[in-house]
Amino acid sequence: MGVFCFIAEGSYVVFFCLGLQYTFLMHLYFIRHGESVSNQHELITGQLDVALTDKGRAQATAAGQLAAAQGIVFDHIVSSPLMRAHDTARLIAREVGFPEEQIQLNALALERSFGSLQGQPKGDVLTMTDEYVQSVGGEVDSQVRERAQLLLDELMELEGTVLVVSHTGFGRRLRGVVQHISTEDSQVFNNAELTDLGII
Repeated sequence: MGVFCFIAEGSYVVFFCLGLQYTFLMHLYFIRHGESVSNQHELITGQLDVALTDKGRAQATAAGQLAAAQGIVFDHIVSSPLMRAHDTARLIAREVGFPEEQIQLNALALERSFGSLQGQPKGDVLTMTDEYVQSVGGEVDSQVRERAQLLLDELMELEGTVLVVSHTGFGRRLRGVVQHISTEDSQVFNNAELTDLGII
């Protein structure tokens, strides 16, 4: 006899199969911040705290409008504390009707540190190997992936639909631990690109 299943969607995603109910507690979305001043000038940003450009603010607003148009309801928004991410989170929150004061800032979602390379033009840096970045006081890939795993562990305590607002370097590692792929296989995120990381 075949198995009949159907899906009920909302804050939770529930599968009903032959009278059995399976509840998946979290639907995870990720978005990189909108264009920042450092992005505009092609600088290595890392954990420097820089503002969004006008274009970046418009990108964040458009991302929120897209989420609202698609009927996505966020039960939680978790953001890097750096202003380019936090401001992106606030602009999205306004468009989807999420209370800005309920945005959770989490330092685990900070961008990768590049040490003394931060603020330098990207074209002036010839190599970004783990060994070189570590030698100038930055983080290696495994350290950022460890932070991503720790954040994911915390997110697993939440229920419903969760949006993480962060940075492309951190986002690649978060997608890596979610999908069990290497950082190299995790593509770069464009500014203000809303990505569905799936049901976890």
